[in-house]
Amino acid sequence: MRTRVLATVAFSTLAMSMVHGQGAPSLQATKVQRIKVAPPTAVPDLKTTLYKMADVLGMLRGAQEEDSVLTLDYRGAGTMAIGGQQAKLMSYRGSVRFNIPGLRVDFTRAGADGKPQRQVQVVAGKFAWNETQPGQNPTPAMDTVNERLLQIWTLPPGIVKAAALAGTTAKVSLEGGVVYVSFPLPAPLAGTAKAALNATDVMVLTLDNGDKYELTNLIDRVETRLGNVVTETTFADYADWNEADYKSDVLFPGRIVQRRNGVTVLDLTITRTNTYNPYVVMPVPENVQKSSDK
Repeated sequence: MRTRVLATVAFSTLAMSMVHGQGAPSLQATKVQRIKVAPPTAVPDLKTTLYKMADVLGMLRGAQEEDSVLTLDYRGAGTMAIGGQQAKLMSYRGSVRFNIPGLRVDFTRAGADGKPQRQVQVVAGKFAWNETQPGQNPTPAMDTVNERLLQIWTLPPGIVKAAALAGTTAKVSLEGGVVYVSFPLPAPLAGTAKAALNATDVMVLTLDNGDKYELTNLIDRVETRLGNVVTETTFADYADWNEADYKSDVLFPGRIVQRRNGVTVLDLTITRTNTYNPYVVMPVPENVQKSSDK
């Protein structure tokens, strides 16, 4: 059982620990190795696969190993397609609440004149709107609901949650030595997702009591299909990106690249996260609710 693992960007330090249930003594990792193993030759079962996916991300906590990631906040910079044009992002902040599901993306891009232009895009359940600043001056953007919800379910924790929500309709397959998990996207999205897992790169922790613990099944990429729109999102450089004095042992990709029908729509390099379930709310404004009734 793994409920807590501290990791650096390259998973190369020995500053790792394990906690076996709440209130139990901590076991320190005295050695950390990255090894390559042969691709699997048999299809793993769904329950084990989902467990490993959540475990390696650090989502499982406590004696009951429950999913502990309810909200998260991530920040970075890069490029983003806006109005069919690539825009340089001076800043980017995503705040997610998985149980609504809801997402607020607050970003600043360089305008044609070089001056910063701020945009705030929000989705909560079946509603979407834009703001001038978080919580201010909402303008309905109902035609973007599906696109914005997709951002939630294509983040690694969102992928694990969506696959779990799918129940027995989620399937595991083995294709060319790669393990895939396929599942329908949560409603109201009428589409599918297929996530590719890395089952050959293994992080082996040797604990101070001599036990060894293996972590695997990080999500390399996910492909979603909504109608005739195919979106591929790839992930790299997983680490605990929280501030040095605020590590949570939850891993998040340091690079996220998303392509829609072959065109890059987001290339994001993460600089910081808060995975200690930060306060994230996005109450639906009255004018947005009314606009959906028209």
